[in-house]
Amino acid sequence: MSNARVACIVDGHSTGAELAKALKELGWFLVHVQARERISSSYVKSFESAIFDVLLRASEVNYSDLVQMVREYNPEFVIAGSEPGVELADLLSSSLGLKGNDPESSPRRRNKYLMAKAIAEHGLDCAKQYMVSTEPELLDGLRRINTLPVVVKPVDAMGSEDVRVCFDEHEALDAFGAILGKKNVVGVVNEAVLVQEFLDGEQYVVNAVSIEGKHRVTEMWREKRLNVRGGGNIYDYETMIPYEGKIQEKLISYTKKVLTALGIEEGPSHTEIIFTARGPVLVETGARMQGGIISEPIIKAIGDSHMTMTLKKYLDPLWFVRNIDAPYHMTKISRVVNLIMGRAGVVKENNCIKLLTTLPSFYMIARTPSVGDYVKETVDLPSKVGHIYLMHEDLSQLETDYRKIREWEASGDLIILS
Repeated sequence: MSNARVACIVDGHSTGAELAKALKELGWFLVHVQARERISSSYVKSFESAIFDVLLRASEVNYSDLVQMVREYNPEFVIAGSEPGVELADLLSSSLGLKGNDPESSPRRRNKYLMAKAIAEHGLDCAKQYMVSTEPELLDGLRRINTLPVVVKPVDAMGSEDVRVCFDEHEALDAFGAILGKKNVVGVVNEAVLVQEFLDGEQYVVNAVSIEGKHRVTEMWREKRLNVRGGGNIYDYETMIPYEGKIQEKLISYTKKVLTALGIEEGPSHTEIIFTARGPVLVETGARMQGGIISEPIIKAIGDSHMTMTLKKYLDPLWFVRNIDAPYHMTKISRVVNLIMGRAGVVKENNCIKLLTTLPSFYMIARTPSVGDYVKETVDLPSKVGHIYLMHEDLSQLETDYRKIREWEASGDLIILS
């Protein structure tokens, strides 16, 4: 280890794996802690154990021994690489005397019910909601909300897993039955279900990095999702938006207040918001970097990414504090288009590169299946089979190329299944 700087990453999957690579390239010594007994199937492919110098499993030792094992390497910081590691990262930071988010308030950063309750207590708008664990409680919640549709979802899952928009009582009961008692993608059994008012409006993402309770917005996106009646919530695409603008001002102000209400003092955050007729309203916040996205094209568009700005926070905190309110500047418009499989099957032919490279705005594609792979029908974020990065100066070109991608999907030409 010599004189190398040391970082500890809890569940270094997804974008956490990118952060680990960036640190390793700078010569850091890396300690990895796996929070749960098994890595979620959503993260297995993104985890590269060879990047890390030390691999620890929290499930194999008691907590005090884990703290001592990590302490021996004297890390400068502990960070959650993905959602399942958020609570343990908070605990370890506190136990090691490092800057981090207070573990006493960790539940409000994972539990969606407590999250909304916390921001409401700070005077911020939130969705009307009820946490239920029985069918009578669900029906009572529906009566109290008194509008349709409603959203029924797990209390502490992620990636739109089992998020249902329900248009009647029957659909709500079906969603409730599908969620309660199921082990979610984070690895936690759903012991309760959240029923919320449906928020009508455009959906946005605000990514940020915090230091000493101050928050820097790294980038913002406008999202389009598809709600499949009786099914899930599918990510269609997200388009980066400029820092400046009337809506952006409200998004930034609201997000910073949300992060403060949730006790996010240090590190990255990923916040989803619906901009309703009454203004911005929180969907949820993750106290970690945005998952399922690659930094390279984002850096191409604005010079940095959520991951690189997180890295800068730890590499040079004084610079970060001085530049806490600096806006980002877009040189090109970026759009991330998620591949949507209309049915399950075995991949017979993958024509993505062949076809996509003919599009003027095509930049890159990530994580598409290989010939012989079995793919599921796309019903939520974990079941998507890949995503495409488009980039151009002209938004109309992005729209044209996006429509062409969906045409190829509909015709079965992009990925041919047997």
